[in-house]
Amino acid sequence: MRLGRVFLGFFVLWLLLDRSAAMLESMRGEWGVAIAAMVVIAAVLVEFLISKRKPIAALKALGLRKPNVGALMWTLVLCAALLCVFPAYSMMTGEEIRVRPDAAVLALGMFAQGGIAEETVFRGFLFRHVREGRPFWRAALIASVPFIAVHALLFLTMAFPVALMALLVSLSISFPLAWLYERSGNSIWPPAILHAVVQGAIKVVETENFAALAAAWMVVATLAPWVLFFLKAEQPPHPVSWPLPPKGGEG
Repeated sequence: MRLGRVFLGFFVLWLLLDRSAAMLESMRGEWGVAIAAMVVIAAVLVEFLISKRKPIAALKALGLRKPNVGALMWTLVLCAALLCVFPAYSMMTGEEIRVRPDAAVLALGMFAQGGIAEETVFRGFLFRHVREGRPFWRAALIASVPFIAVHALLFLTMAFPVALMALLVSLSISFPLAWLYERSGNSIWPPAILHAVVQGAIKVVETENFAALAAAWMVVATLAPWVLFFLKAEQPPHPVSWPLPPKGGEG
């Protein structure tokens, strides 16, 4: 029954995220900040309905909390290494890679939409609840099913090879993102940064043979995040258990 409520809550939050992005045509994060705000507010409400946590406690439970410093630093180093793919590709192929003029605005929107909003839904809400009473790999596998399922909808809007590669990327990174979430002390900030870079960096660059660059990026983005499994916790994660919090407290 508890998982039933969790998956129902997840479906409501994902539907809000997906449909608002579609209606606003925010494919590159053009409306990302507004979408993230709507999703976080909705997640707080769903969290209250499930666990009776008040807004501040719900925000912390959803992962909007200070991250483990070590995990954050690992994330920043990994993201910097990932971004080196672009100059390396340019040197190897001789192709010029240009950054879009609106890259800064889009990057902010994609961090809000693909980072904060998606990680609030998939890690801060779904994975956290599924993780209760289950070992990491079992919980990560269960939580990866809806994560992969919603990304499978890309086959409806993309060419088959592109959608398939995007699905493989989603399948692969769902496990490192869950691991990073735990190593961060149940904070979504490091996973949100990594998720936004993996999803968004390729959307702010242009080149003559974009398909080849996109394929190279997807391969690296599929494999590189697994290095995070070398990351150990500096302190125990902050579990959020199912029993209701004490009246007036976080639990």
